[in-house]
Amino acid sequence: MRYVLNSKTKSLTDEQKNMARRLKISDAFLMLLLSRGFEDENSIQQFLHPSVNDFSSPFDIANMREAVARLKKAIEHRERVLIYGDYDCDGISAIAILMLYLKDKVDASYFIPDRNKDGYGISVEALESIIVRKKPNLVITVDCGITAVQEVEYLKSQGIDTIVTDHHEPQAQIPDCIVVDPKVQKTGYYDFCGAGVALKLVEAMAGRAEATKYLDICAIATIADVVPLTLDNRIIAYHGLKQIAANPRKGIKMLLGEDKATSQNIMFRLAPRMNAAGRLGSAMKVVSLFLENDYFMLKTLSEELARDNSLRQELCETAVAEAKEMLRGVDFNKTNIIVLKGDNWEAGILGIAAARLVDEFKRPTVLFAKSGDELKGSARSVPSVNIFELFSSLSSYFTAFGGHAQAAGISMKEESFDGFKNAANEMLSNRPISDFCPDTECDMMLNPNGDVLSFAKELELLEPTGYGNPRPNFLVNFKNFKFERIGFSNHMKCSARAMDLMAFSRYSHVLAPRIESADFEVSLGLNTFQNNTVAQGIVQSLKIRAMTATDEECKTYNLHQLDYEGHTDLESIDIASVERLLEKPFGTLVVCFNWSDYEWLLRDSAKIKDLPFVFADSPHLNPENQVVVAPSDSFDFGFYQQVILVGHPLTEGYKSYIAKRVKTYALGDVSARPLKIADTTLRTAYRHIYELSAAKNRVQSMTRFYAYVSSRMNITETEFLVAVKIFEQLGLLRIGDRGMVEVSRRSVELSSSIAYRNLVH
Repeated sequence: MRYVLNSKTKSLTDEQKNMARRLKISDAFLMLLLSRGFEDENSIQQFLHPSVNDFSSPFDIANMREAVARLKKAIEHRERVLIYGDYDCDGISAIAILMLYLKDKVDASYFIPDRNKDGYGISVEALESIIVRKKPNLVITVDCGITAVQEVEYLKSQGIDTIVTDHHEPQAQIPDCIVVDPKVQKTGYYDFCGAGVALKLVEAMAGRAEATKYLDICAIATIADVVPLTLDNRIIAYHGLKQIAANPRKGIKMLLGEDKATSQNIMFRLAPRMNAAGRLGSAMKVVSLFLENDYFMLKTLSEELARDNSLRQELCETAVAEAKEMLRGVDFNKTNIIVLKGDNWEAGILGIAAARLVDEFKRPTVLFAKSGDELKGSARSVPSVNIFELFSSLSSYFTAFGGHAQAAGISMKEESFDGFKNAANEMLSNRPISDFCPDTECDMMLNPNGDVLSFAKELELLEPTGYGNPRPNFLVNFKNFKFERIGFSNHMKCSARAMDLMAFSRYSHVLAPRIESADFEVSLGLNTFQNNTVAQGIVQSLKIRAMTATDEECKTYNLHQLDYEGHTDLESIDIASVERLLEKPFGTLVVCFNWSDYEWLLRDSAKIKDLPFVFADSPHLNPENQVVVAPSDSFDFGFYQQVILVGHPLTEGYKSYIAKRVKTYALGDVSARPLKIADTTLRTAYRHIYELSAAKNRVQSMTRFYAYVSSRMNITETEFLVAVKIFEQLGLLRIGDRGMVEVSRRSVELSSSIAYRNLVH
């Protein structure tokens, strides 16, 4: 992993410092804004203090005047108007905006396709049934329609006019009707979501004051649809969130509960619940969140959406787990794009699942679900690969597709699957390796000894944050530090003079030892506890620059090896053969059980010295060649082509465990060296632990627990942790979340514990 700073500015000019004074911001905050492309005082002022008066003209969008004329005609004649929208948060919000605006002006109704029955976008089959029931004179599409060439022709044949309002990328042919899509001509601001285009239509119809009534609804869609939070979109999100905070609609308040109206809560709590119904079936009911005011109806709806979202999460977890299983054993040197299909996957959760796999494997990902005789797919991509352009060149494989640079939806006949997979891989075959081992970008360096608290407070001016205006991530270097586990959780914390660093469970093993120097990518915020506010950095990723761990310390990180029994004979390999394997960039993992083994390797092989190094665990599943020292119990070997063992594990069973998952070689002698702990030591430790339990004393952490026992007997930390493991396996010991130690006095056989059997007695 390599960190790259977006900000190249080391210092400000005198004029820039004066600008910071006039803007009443710090020099550091101005440097951050300059690195994000702001060039002058006026643009910064508009960004920090968004005003509805700075909205672009809705008539910058091509065909807006024609759309206004046709809709005014519909109002004048009280025509029947059907609003046809997409089933995600954006489409739902766009429908709500137009329904609220038109409800007293025309005979308005709306339709959202059922993802499973009707598929994505407009279909002739769906239109046939709607026309019979609704008999519209005018159809307005929202958040869809830019590719509906045949469907618009069908509506024309039925004597029905169409206004397409969309924000997706147009293809070679656009529908023969009034098309209001800012990306067709890209004049003026064009990065709206579907609800943003609907809002601009309202503004064109009735003026800016009318449009501002719906900023709250549009803000939800703008944040949820991951469009850039710049210019008009920033104004929408900024003032829309203020509307929600000041006077939320009943349905929005019901979904938010006690959560504040922030971009993070919209993105990760409210929007997923709105999306859940559409991902699993019909989203028609969700529009009622904005159109209805009845408490009991909204309460019932919010509970239904919560259940839908829980089911969606379960289905997504299942799909991700199954996809990972399909990828075990895959040669990632030949896999430039992940393309998978699942017989039982729900189409509605594939986009979320694909995004998870992109994050783990650093490759564009396309996941398909079966739908009749077709496959319905969702794609997500890495920043360096424009998935829409890739699919445009492969359109002969699809029955339909559409989307953006980083996300797309596609349909194809099942017999086209293998051909598409091979062709997509081939088209990406000449991409640089850096596309699949991307640098981590940070906004700027942060001095952990500076006035971090004031700077963290200043960062609130960036809100709302999201795509196009992301929460800044900072690069911080810490030297000679030690994280402490928070109680008995897997979360870690390190308190420095100017800020606290918090690392959640995925880093618990990595940050267990004392580290001499490490770079951290952190997001910076505020944490208030007992009226004391501190700057808090949340660790997003890290790179250890320098550390040492004694072999005795490594033992404490290797103790999970005591959980495995078995035996295997491994094929031997020499350094020269390992270096040949490393000529391919992916698939080779070197495992050192102890620090001395790693130091020996560095002296013996220049190629291994150049490999990325991790302690205990890897930050992702992308199997780039690397060295791991003391792999944790959660380390996943299954995505490598081969593993090279160096040094001595604690058990033969752990070698067998690895060899069952991946081709495993031995570099030198890798025989097990079991721990030796006397039975008398275990009995004495048990007695002291029992005394603590009987006294009903609460221990605050495992470190404090060890300190209590070691103060009463001469015992190493390794011996203590082994004793705890054995007692837990035997059901003699339980440590509650609050640190209460419970000990059983029942009689047991020590040999019933796997860990005990793996010791030398």
